[in-house]
Amino acid sequence: MDSGAEAKLSDIDLGYVFLGQFIDHDITLDVTSSLSSRNTPDDINNIRTPTLDLDCIYGSGVEGTPHLYYHAPPNASGKPKQIDKLHLLTNGDDLLRAESTPQGHLNQVALIGDPRNDENRIVSQFQLLMHYFHNTVVNELLTKGTYTTKTALFEKAREIVTWHYQWVVIYDFLPKLVGQTVVDDIMCNGRRFFTEDNSPFIPVEFSVAAYRFGHTMVTNPLDFNESHKGVTMFGSELGTGFQKNTAGAINWNWFFGEDAQKAGAVDEKLPSELLELPFIKNAEASLAVRNLQRGQSFSLPSGQSVHKYMESVLGVSLDSPDMSMFELPGNLAQATPLWLYILCEGSLSGGNHLGPVGGYIVAEVLIGLIESDPHSFLGSNPSWYPELKVQGSQPAGAFEMADIIKYTDFAA
Repeated sequence: MDSGAEAKLSDIDLGYVFLGQFIDHDITLDVTSSLSSRNTPDDINNIRTPTLDLDCIYGSGVEGTPHLYYHAPPNASGKPKQIDKLHLLTNGDDLLRAESTPQGHLNQVALIGDPRNDENRIVSQFQLLMHYFHNTVVNELLTKGTYTTKTALFEKAREIVTWHYQWVVIYDFLPKLVGQTVVDDIMCNGRRFFTEDNSPFIPVEFSVAAYRFGHTMVTNPLDFNESHKGVTMFGSELGTGFQKNTAGAINWNWFFGEDAQKAGAVDEKLPSELLELPFIKNAEASLAVRNLQRGQSFSLPSGQSVHKYMESVLGVSLDSPDMSMFELPGNLAQATPLWLYILCEGSLSGGNHLGPVGGYIVAEVLIGLIESDPHSFLGSNPSWYPELKVQGSQPAGAFEMADIIKYTDFAA
């Protein structure tokens, strides 16, 4: 797990790496497992709901988490303005943050549904983008004037935002990260591995191994906006996270779409910044070591074992990486930790997406979480298509992350 000094680039827009991080924070938050002892999956308490329902944005809603929403002062008649308790909080090109308390412990804390979405400047800007996306939808519904109560309008806005996000996950994010063939197989033939629908959960093979591929795709340096080009993720120019944004608004056109920077290849190399995480104190700061320790603590099977099992279930032969090319120590080439094996599988596509083991785990879990949610578009209205009108967008159904950006009013 070297620093990838000769790191290759993939064909994937860099923004999808941070969309992937946002998705992770939407469905998982493990605050109980340990790196230094054995863990039992059933004992892990997931703080997030295991559905792609944007609870990292909406929290428990207006009534349950009122501090996440705008509370407008009354107008001249003494009645609240229309946007009262409808808009998510924003502050120009930054998330709204708490002011300092006498003890100083809340200074610069972002008022958001999941504090992890402020841990680096780009995911923080992504959280802000989703706030503005919601507010733009609210404003459009207010203009139409078809909802008689604020509650009905808010719930419709939340549904529109969540369903478009879920569509992007299935039909934009997954094809790019796992390959179109895997997505088509699952959508046409159903899930064969993650088949739990009645009580959705996050398998440890997903959370501890397969979904940690994005770490290899972070590129440094990167261009953030016109004033901050060639900067590093955790450098002084962008800040280390959990603090006010002094870098200005991100240029999303450099992360999604025709002018986007490209993400690093899916391979066994990690950028040097992730080999020494700045926000990990008094513990193992190397992400590679932490990932390997976590896999061992859950007694995950080897990548080769999972590959063999998948072949038996699917009834077909799956491509496998030539492990001899990676110069692994000891017997790791024959019994490779699942996380590392999945990274090595990236060689099968030239680093452009996950291989079959990682691809099926990631795609089946994300699609399964959406299918098993009765409030999702697949769970309640599977014939639904994206309904937002975006200037210059593709035909119906071809809605991508770039379309959310085009639609969003960043002054909303």
